[in-house]
Amino acid sequence: MSTKQKIHAEKCIDIDDIERNLDLVMSESKGAAVAVLKDGNPVFYCVPADTYAAILEAVEASEMRELNERVHQLGLELSGDEDKWKSWIKTPALALDGKSPESIMVTKEGINRVRDLLGQISHGVVV
Repeated sequence: MSTKQKIHAEKCIDIDDIERNLDLVMSESKGAAVAVLKDGNPVFYCVPADTYAAILEAVEASEMRELNERVHQLGLELSGDEDKWKSWIKTPALALDGKSPESIMVTKEGINRVRDLLGQISHGVVV
């Protein structure tokens, strides 16, 4: 016995009707998600490409803020105060190919490199 799942969309389309009606339903959804149903239960959701891209950008921005905050907290713990942290983050580091931590923290990879560097420093690794 299957349980009816909650549908998280205003527009729905049955999976059997996708081929002939998806364009119409998607245009009527005005950028919102469309639930694709099988036996009355959602199987997956469709969103227009630009809506999907906006969702990915929002998730990426949220992850970046969270990573930045973690690095900031670790930096404050190691440096002891905000002024020392601000000075350190602007100073070029050999371990970062002569770039300042601040200059590479514009990508997740850069933030992770700075976090790793702070981790090495906190464990007494000479960098």
